[in-house]
Amino acid sequence: MIIDRRHFNLSEQCVIEKLLIKTPFKYEAIFQNEACFLYVKEGESTLKSPTENINIYSSESVLLKCGNYFADLIQHSKSQYCEIYAIHLHSNILKKLYKDEIPGFIKSDTKKHFAQKMERQGIIIHFIESLDFYFQNPTLVNDDLLKLKIKELILLLLQTNNAENILSLFSHLFTPRQASLKEIIQAHLFSNPTVSELATLSGRSLSAFKREFEMYFKDTPANYMKEQKLLKAHDLLISTDFSISEICYEVGFNDTSHFTKLFKQKYHVAPSEYRKSKVLTK
Repeated sequence: MIIDRRHFNLSEQCVIEKLLIKTPFKYEAIFQNEACFLYVKEGESTLKSPTENINIYSSESVLLKCGNYFADLIQHSKSQYCEIYAIHLHSNILKKLYKDEIPGFIKSDTKKHFAQKMERQGIIIHFIESLDFYFQNPTLVNDDLLKLKIKELILLLLQTNNAENILSLFSHLFTPRQASLKEIIQAHLFSNPTVSELATLSGRSLSAFKREFEMYFKDTPANYMKEQKLLKAHDLLISTDFSISEICYEVGFNDTSHFTKLFKQKYHVAPSEYRKSKVLTK
């Protein structure tokens, strides 16, 4: 749950916020007409975009374009809390900031990333420290300062090791797209999302997602994903030395007994026995 939230608004829109969250916690975020820069000061998160699964650790950050996302904030023994900073890059505010001089990175590009992770970098850490100062002294903050901080972030991102990918991501800021069903399923097939979460990531209602899915894959989402997981498990049993439990979690099942039951229903033999039979035939 969210324990504390502090934020600054510009043109009646939240542009910078600081969140303290008690873990574990799953958070759904929908960015319709904005990009969002997220920095994890403390804690760990797994972020699901329409086409990526990204692990973000302390002092790492990620830049998200327009789209739907889920963040799983993970609890660790060291801390039960996750501290996150978010800078919202609203398209209407950016257009006002740059007026008739839309920066060069806002241009057509063939790449279609939804999210771009940035490893721990000193210039980003210092930028976050400067934000923390203003959260401690909110009376110093005004519209002009917020505009400068947004421009500062963009300039800093373009000086990181990820500059090329950042350029590509920014190029689509004003042209949000809807990921195809195939892209979404390929990205999340083995990460164990619910059908409802997949629908949200696709930008569709649950009923529309199920209807389009069945038209495309000729199967229900739940059954198709189960079958694909079992097929991958089948391949891993033959091609790797992973234990049964390792294979179970690798393909996206949460319980080994349930996995064994489903595998036996499909292949008429338990996973361990199937592996032994294949070893004997070599």
